[in-house]
Amino acid sequence: MMLPESILRITSRYFLDLKPESKRRVKLQNFSQARSIGLLYKERGESFYILVKQYVKYLKEEHGIRDIMAFAYIDDKQIPFWHVHKLEFDYFSKPDLDWRLKPVGPAVNDFIHRDFDILIDFTQEDIKPLMHILAKSRARFKVGAWNEQKAEMLDMMIDLPANSTFDQYQQKLNHFLTILNRKKDAQPV
Repeated sequence: MMLPESILRITSRYFLDLKPESKRRVKLQNFSQARSIGLLYKERGESFYILVKQYVKYLKEEHGIRDIMAFAYIDDKQIPFWHVHKLEFDYFSKPDLDWRLKPVGPAVNDFIHRDFDILIDFTQEDIKPLMHILAKSRARFKVGAWNEQKAEMLDMMIDLPANSTFDQYQQKLNHFLTILNRKKDAQPV
């Protein structure tokens, strides 16, 4: 017997462990220092998938980052045809959630245990399965949009206006992750 979704959301609030991983080594990094990046997002349709795909391409071409994994939550039992398993893209869906809305399975465990230099959370709302992954990830530097519920999980939060677009978020993200912790060019004296 499957519990109604409203009851699942309420029980997940009490039983789902959203405490950040204590064994994680936090290290402030920018794009020029990072060698690996994880992207965490909720599938919103083919157009959003294309935006994420373009962002992966941008990170590779502009910043030379080769190790990138985009990980999506598909809030459905059916997997969209465009979201097949690919080298740099993976996903989990409703059947991969236990009764607490905790994501389970090999893809989830692999993503959580990867030591990404930077983990970027593209979700602005509270999505319990993604919040669990964000909290438990061993990534060294976690970045996301301002959200009071994620304050303990993120190392840097970006303040965005309400209803901001992916492009606006991406521009702010790129700005801060380019200038953050940048070493000054040595000037001869």
